[in-house]
Amino acid sequence: MKKATMATAIGNLVEWYEYGIYSYTAAIIGSQFFPEGSGTTALLYAFAVFAISFFFRPLGGLIFGSIGDRLGRKKILVITIMLMSLSTAAIGLVPHYGTIGVTATVLLISLRIAQGLAAGGEYTGASVFMNESSPSNRRGLFTSLLESGSLLGYIIGSVFVAILTSILSTEDMASWGWRIPFICSLPLALVGMYVRTKIDDTPTFIKMKEENTLSKNPLKEMFLTARKPLVISFLVVAFANGAYYTLLTYLPSYFETQVGLSSMESMIVTTLGMVLMLILIPIFGVMSDRYGKKPFLLLSSGLTILTAIPIIAYVSSGAPSGPLVGYFALDVIVAIFIGVFPSTLPMLFPNRVRNTAYGASYNVSTAIFGGGAPLIITSLQTSTGNKLMPAFFLMGTALMAIIAIMNLPKAINNSTKIDSDTSIEKTKII
Repeated sequence: MKKATMATAIGNLVEWYEYGIYSYTAAIIGSQFFPEGSGTTALLYAFAVFAISFFFRPLGGLIFGSIGDRLGRKKILVITIMLMSLSTAAIGLVPHYGTIGVTATVLLISLRIAQGLAAGGEYTGASVFMNESSPSNRRGLFTSLLESGSLLGYIIGSVFVAILTSILSTEDMASWGWRIPFICSLPLALVGMYVRTKIDDTPTFIKMKEENTLSKNPLKEMFLTARKPLVISFLVVAFANGAYYTLLTYLPSYFETQVGLSSMESMIVTTLGMVLMLILIPIFGVMSDRYGKKPFLLLSSGLTILTAIPIIAYVSSGAPSGPLVGYFALDVIVAIFIGVFPSTLPMLFPNRVRNTAYGASYNVSTAIFGGGAPLIITSLQTSTGNKLMPAFFLMGTALMAIIAIMNLPKAINNSTKIDSDTSIEKTKII
């Protein structure tokens, strides 16, 4: 379990390291690759490029998910971490618009697409691997560590950018300093790839291979055997990643453009909030192993609906403590959900199609509500001028999650009763 945890978490660390450095350099990237627009327009374009990669995640989920179901869970983990990191490093080497014109923008978009394909197989592949490798009575703990790896990667990325911002002049940071964090992703990938080559495949996959029960066409079989869990997973992930990406990729820019914080102040607030989540997520994972999944998922989504408007209103009110207090409040609420859902969703699906089905549902939902969150909220904010748009977005996705959570099967609610092939089609709905 130590090797499995390290191998899967480091992939998430690399993935979210890239999200962190992109989020905190989005304004610079916008000016470098979309120089003809205003500051706000360039930022919107940068977020649009951020969102584009997410629309290729479903394709990556299907490709790598099918590999995981047919050839092994382990194989996809080595491929995805290298594809993600090579693409990230290459972004740091692409000349800006002023040097090669529109070709620079095309290259940036192409590399983001490659990242999207890799990310589509990375998280769900790692999540399935951990769920199938973990003892059922500790599944909440071990799978929550994947999310801790994600946050740690984001924190490393944001702190790296903060250090560069503090030691370089504004001109140097905009000219070449922003490229350094992207190029530095490559060493992280080499470590991750080495660790992943040293682990065994999951007991579930090994057993299916020995019994010759592997699916020959997991994509087709997915629609025959897992229609209901596909819908439930889609709705739950809409809130999980909608809230996650709002906190980690949209609010840092919101603090600067709408609240009036400096870039350094925004980094400090969000980094402290991420450290808080890093601590809380495993705690809620452990608690879900003891008390069940459903109560915590309902608590988080319900609190979001009740408190999102007053929290965002306080954040944007101009009160000195608004950003920090509001961000911490949202962190606690979202951490409850993030600590629990990774051990809930993969086990909805039958063994034979688990990678493909979870990859499809997770990544389609993430493309729309996760990667699309900054673009959706920014567009609505720009067109309406309403500073509460982040709250409305969170409330809408939370309502979707509640509908799905109410249809979770009893066996999924209590992880100690789940065997390695529990699917929603075999269980009574609560």
